[in-house]
Amino acid sequence: MPVSALLAQSECIIRSLGPDDKIAQRLAQMGILPGTHLRIIRVAPLGGTIEVDGGQGQSFALRQQEVAAMNCEPVAMPLNSELVVTGHTYMIRSLRGGKNFRQRMKDMNLHEGGLIQIRKTSGKLRQVYLVDTDRRVSLGEGELKKIIVEVLSHESKS
Repeated sequence: MPVSALLAQSECIIRSLGPDDKIAQRLAQMGILPGTHLRIIRVAPLGGTIEVDGGQGQSFALRQQEVAAMNCEPVAMPLNSELVVTGHTYMIRSLRGGKNFRQRMKDMNLHEGGLIQIRKTSGKLRQVYLVDTDRRVSLGEGELKKIIVEVLSHESKS
C-alpha cells in the first residue's frame, strides 16, 4: 500500500514486513507481524508518523518509512482514497458523518452493506453506481471521505 494512500479509517492486512531487516525487526518487536490487521487512526499533518490500531487494544505510532516498507493488502478505505478504482465493486462498511450526513446518504439510498461501483471521476466529484438499486449518484470530496468501503471484487460488472 503506498504511503500516499494512507488515510484515517483505512484498514489493511500485513502480508510481509518488507526487505529491510532493521525495520522488520523493529516491527516484529512491537508485535506487528504478517497477518496482523492494521487500522489507520490518524496521519500526522506532515505525514511523518502514522498512528495505527493493531487490534487487541494496541495502538502504535509508526514512521512513514516503516509503513512504506510493509507489504499490505488493503481491506477497507474511505471512498476518496487513491486505492478506490473505477469499475471495482465495493461494499459500504460505514458512514462516518453526523445526523445530517447520514440522512443525505439515506435519501440517496447509500447505506451500510450497500454495494457500489465507481463509474467515473471528474474534478472533485465522483459518480457512484448503486448496484442494489441500479441508480447513479454524484458525491463530493467531503462526502467521499466519510464513506468507508470494503473491497469486494477487482472487476467491473457492466
